[in-house]
Amino acid sequence: MIYAVHNTENTSDAIDMDSLKLAEVLALKMPDDIDPIVYLVELRQKNDTLSEYWPEQMAFKYSGRYKKHSVDINILGNLIFFNGRAFDAMQGQLSSYGEFLKIEVEGDQHYLFNPLVFGEEDLVFSERQYFNNVPTGYKNIMFKKEDVDKKVLFKSKLGGAFIYCNHEFVKAFNDHNLTGIQFTLIPDYNYKEEF
Repeated sequence: MIYAVHNTENTSDAIDMDSLKLAEVLALKMPDDIDPIVYLVELRQKNDTLSEYWPEQMAFKYSGRYKKHSVDINILGNLIFFNGRAFDAMQGQLSSYGEFLKIEVEGDQHYLFNPLVFGEEDLVFSERQYFNNVPTGYKNIMFKKEDVDKKVLFKSKLGGAFIYCNHEFVKAFNDHNLTGIQFTLIPDYNYKEEF
C-alpha cells in the first residue's frame, strides 16, 4: 500500500521560510555557474542535495500561527519540516531516503528534510493531461508496485502530490503519535487526485 502525504487541513507553515533569502544564503557556497533560485525550484524534479551548500547555522522564525497550533511534521514546498521529536522518531527510518538539514528556530533545534528518492512510474498507464493540445501534467500517475512498496518515502518525477510513502512510514508516524500530516491511500497504485 502507498499513500499520498499532505499537510493536515487548516495547518499553516511551521516556519517562515523565504525562498529568496534561502537562495541568497546557499549561493555563498555554490559555484558561480549554479543559480540558487533555479536549484531550489527544481528540487522536486531532481535529486540534488543541499547539504554541501548548507551553512553551519541556518536560522528561521516560527510562523505566526505555528506557535499556537504546533505540529511535528510540515510540508514546506520542496522540503519537509521535522521538529526535534519527529526527527528523533523518524530519522533512522528516513536517513537513506534523503538528507536532514539542521535548522535553528527561535532557539529550538529542528530539521528540514530534502527527499532524494523517486518512485518508479509506469509511463504506459500514466495518462497525460492537456489544455489546448499543450501538456499540463497528468490525469493519473501509475506507480510500479514492485518498486514503491519497499520505499518508505518517495517523490514522483511526474508530479501529483509532493511526497508519497508506504505503510511502514504511516505506522511509524502513528506509533509515535506525531501530528501535522495526513495520508490518502492510493488504490491500485494509481494516483488520480487533481494536480
